[in-house]
Amino acid sequence: MHQEKKDRIIAISLFTLFTLLTSVIAIRQKQSSGLAATDGFFGDIIVDNDLAYGTLPLQKLDLCEPKNISGKVPGVILIHGGGGDKSGYSLICRQLAKQGLVAIAVNFRESPPPGYKVILPDNRDALSWLKQRPEVDPQRIAAMGGSLGGYVSSLLGTMEFPNKVNCVANNYGPTDFTDPTFYQDSPVKQQFVDKFFGGVTYEDDPQLYRDLSPITHVSVQDPAAWLFTRSTNDHLVPRSQMERMVAALKSVGISSQIYEYEGTGGGHANNLSPKENLKLLDTRISFLVQCLSK
Repeated sequence: MHQEKKDRIIAISLFTLFTLLTSVIAIRQKQSSGLAATDGFFGDIIVDNDLAYGTLPLQKLDLCEPKNISGKVPGVILIHGGGGDKSGYSLICRQLAKQGLVAIAVNFRESPPPGYKVILPDNRDALSWLKQRPEVDPQRIAAMGGSLGGYVSSLLGTMEFPNKVNCVANNYGPTDFTDPTFYQDSPVKQQFVDKFFGGVTYEDDPQLYRDLSPITHVSVQDPAAWLFTRSTNDHLVPRSQMERMVAALKSVGISSQIYEYEGTGGGHANNLSPKENLKLLDTRISFLVQCLSK
């Protein structure tokens, strides 16, 4: 009996050791797969955080790229929403790198008011930084953002300037500041007027509002592929913003892909089940990969 007890203790000890080793291996595999939060190598991709694209403290970006690159590959700029941070795009940044693309998630200044005088130049500088990377094909660049970032992405695709992008994914971002519905239905109207326009109202300067609206600059030279995603319960940006932009693009022969989802919660109502979140993520990534592969 004494020997049986001793054998049982040894067996339990070996099982415990095996379980511990298995857990350690699993953690190491998770870290090497790109899910860790630090800089460096993650299996088949490389992530470099807080790279400077300008001289100011907020002019930083995170770079995600494949570990092995042959020739030049497409690039994507990821632009966060108002008051957000580039870390919100860390997962998508890494997923795009795993698809063979070079992606950057960007921080930028939003103040002092008027915000457009710092937001737009900062994102253009970050886009130039991306296009000048030796491994990036400057003729195959996409922009994607949410809310304010969706707006900036749309402007990078419509405004005529040297670094115009080739594909745009606008996630619940405004597109037409002359749309009266935007101001009637949005609870952030006054905040947007104060911060983005520096207190200048539409009545004060309607031309400024037109000039800063992506819809005003739509032309046949714009990207041939657009994706619009939004929650049907969005409390901040009315559906008319997407509808008007899609119609303007269609009028010059450009088609758009629309993906709407029934999210819940406040703001843009982006609370979704894990399954629906994955479906939305796959829709956005698939659009960028397919668009840039043409």
